[in-house]
Amino acid sequence: MTDMNALYYKDPYLREFDAETVSCIKGKKGYEIVLTETAFYPEGGGQPYDTGTLNGIAVKEVHEKDDVIIHYCDQPLSPGEKV
Repeated sequence: MTDMNALYYKDPYLREFDAETVSCIKGKKGYEIVLTETAFYPEGGGQPYDTGTLNGIAVKEVHEKDDVIIHYCDQPLSPGEKV
């Protein structure tokens, strides 16, 4: 389990949540955004990742890497920005 608050374990049907952007860096798949907590389930165990939006920005993929859940988006978010 990750250090971030993985809201999908508490409520797998959660569709809205509040969080803060921890980091955002440009990567090969777009902007890699890490949040303080997330309801987006990452790909794993044969289950596909969730998609949706953060402040109107499309979340294209969600993966867990080194115990961190990364949201791959087509636009950046600023660290500290509320979503």
